[in-house]
Amino acid sequence: MPSANANLLSDIGAARNAGELRRLAPKIPALLVTLVEAGRPAQIVAKKMSAVGEAISLRLLELAEQELGPPPVSYAFVVAGSLARREQIAGSDQDNALVLSDDFNPDRHDAYFQALGRAVCTWLDQCGYRRCPGDIMASNACWRLSLSAWQHRFRRWIDQPDPQALLRVGIFFDLRHQHGDAELVNQLRSDFLARARSSPLFQAHLAAAAQGFKPALGWLGRLRFRRDKDQVQRLDLKPHGIQPVVDIARNHALAHGVDCLNTVERLQSLPAAGNFDDAGIRALVAAFDQVNTLRQAHQARRIRAGQYPDYRVRRDELGQADRRVLKRAFQVIATAQQALLRRYHAEDFR
Repeated sequence: MPSANANLLSDIGAARNAGELRRLAPKIPALLVTLVEAGRPAQIVAKKMSAVGEAISLRLLELAEQELGPPPVSYAFVVAGSLARREQIAGSDQDNALVLSDDFNPDRHDAYFQALGRAVCTWLDQCGYRRCPGDIMASNACWRLSLSAWQHRFRRWIDQPDPQALLRVGIFFDLRHQHGDAELVNQLRSDFLARARSSPLFQAHLAAAAQGFKPALGWLGRLRFRRDKDQVQRLDLKPHGIQPVVDIARNHALAHGVDCLNTVERLQSLPAAGNFDDAGIRALVAAFDQVNTLRQAHQARRIRAGQYPDYRVRRDELGQADRRVLKRAFQVIATAQQALLRRYHAEDFR
């Protein structure tokens, strides 16, 4: 019997218009609940949820091209962030862009790509993939550029690095082709990967930027919760557990020429790429999995209760065993952050 995931992917591929895809949207968080309650590992859950997100994007792009006609010049629709890394879960927002052929002429061609970006990003929002709070989407002209313009932008980020800017644009170093001319993305990635690997200054600034998100550990290593406006104590697992590991893995991967995007795969590739401690890498992967498992379980509970699947776990949701697991995971992550600073001599750039 086909799985819930396979059925949903089949329905997405058969959708004849954006309205039919919108009607499938409630099945996406329901899939996460099914996977979590079946005891699937956190990495598998994220990859299956990402496969659904990718299928919806692809079908929407096909529908947009049917509506607008063939593109006037070749282009690639690219994703960044969690979908690029195949780490998407429920409640993820959009991070996408367009890489256009150097034949692109703004006066003659931009109207088409503006309409394409606007349509796809609007439809994605209607399907449950929220607009990026920072407006990093193909509907924004800032992220709709020719290949040469993208190469220039990456060269500036690498050659004139700024930790504050890298906090915002670091996700673009996770760029992945999703639709259109893959060679445009291959050229772009080849260029920036070579530059990043050969720039110790960029690596140091990226390591400094990676300190922007810290594990939620307080005095004497206790878990640090924050009171919200309703005086409920919560801990946001994304910036204080997931994001630090994503940033660590990205930094090491770019510095050592590891050309993969998934956080766990990046970490597991490091011992062969450089002088890394196998046991330390295994501990960091385990910590990442443990935080992700708790985050997905939290989301499943909220979806079951008819609530939005956020990342902010309440203190009273965590039993003593969960708190011990989370505390140990955060300690491993904090140690890895300090090692990152030392490895790339980034202390002076914090």
